[in-house]
Amino acid sequence: MKKIGSVLLLLYLTSFILICFSGCDQLKISNLKANKHFKMANRLFGEEKYKKAIAEYEAALKLNPDLKAAFYYLGSSYVQVYKPGDDSDKNKEFGNKATEYLQKALELNPDNKDIIQSLGDINDKMRNFELAEKYYLEIQKFTPNDPVSYYNLAGFYSNNARYDKAIEMYEKRIALDPANPEGYLYLAGFFQDKRKWDDAIKNHEVRIQKITENTNMEEKEKTELLADAYYRLGVVCWNKSYQTPADVMGSEERLQVVQKGFDALAKSCELSPNFPDPWAYMSLLYRQKTIAEPLKKAVYDKEAEKMVAKFQELRKRKLATEQFMKDLSKEK
Repeated sequence: MKKIGSVLLLLYLTSFILICFSGCDQLKISNLKANKHFKMANRLFGEEKYKKAIAEYEAALKLNPDLKAAFYYLGSSYVQVYKPGDDSDKNKEFGNKATEYLQKALELNPDNKDIIQSLGDINDKMRNFELAEKYYLEIQKFTPNDPVSYYNLAGFYSNNARYDKAIEMYEKRIALDPANPEGYLYLAGFFQDKRKWDDAIKNHEVRIQKITENTNMEEKEKTELLADAYYRLGVVCWNKSYQTPADVMGSEERLQVVQKGFDALAKSCELSPNFPDPWAYMSLLYRQKTIAEPLKKAVYDKEAEKMVAKFQELRKRKLATEQFMKDLSKEK
């Protein structure tokens, strides 16, 4: 009896071991297949074939649910196929799938900035304002001294009509490095978009001041930046006059704004004599002078034509130089 019992035990153990090895082999095969789908999905993702990539990532996760890296890329693929403003059930499903997989990815890797950024982006697109804000603010905690994080937040608040918060972010960016002219350029651009001309002018003027005071900048770079800064100031002055009706802005104020524009554009031309664009805006400023002083229209029209001719001359010269450089590079 003992012999029979020993044989039965041996057969049982052998069967158990075979089942275990069979199960391990099956697991290995599933993982290998999952990795194959994952690699294919990554290739499709790189080729921006996101719907095909989604199918491959999902196949990979079905075979191996522990393939952690797939959650982020699958969620990101759904972000790419989601269309903001499309209220169809299919599109809503894409958005929901994106957040579902990205949240799973975040649970596995809670300090990953790319995942948090993606969750902010998809919630922003889906108009989940509070959630998007939460993720964007979380991103900023990782990089409190990175100007880009403030610009991203400013853009987010601006797009959602939270202009006070947008200005706050631009000002916080400036506070990081008050001597850096770049921060004032972005804030000026924001005010231009909102037609806050005086605020835009003020920030362009501060930018000019900061460039002028910079002692670490090479002279050539400083000259180029100043030419650009004066040009932008002149353009805003023209915009203020052009966008403001005659019954809102009196002749005296208009002439002052136009003169500030002329002075800025003339300075830009002085610093960069071959830059054609300031001449075009000087011709437009003469049209604005006509609104303030209609009796001098003939004189101003003649001056405007001179500015246009100068612009065309410099523009033609610039294009010829660019073509010459292209031809020269081809010969090399």
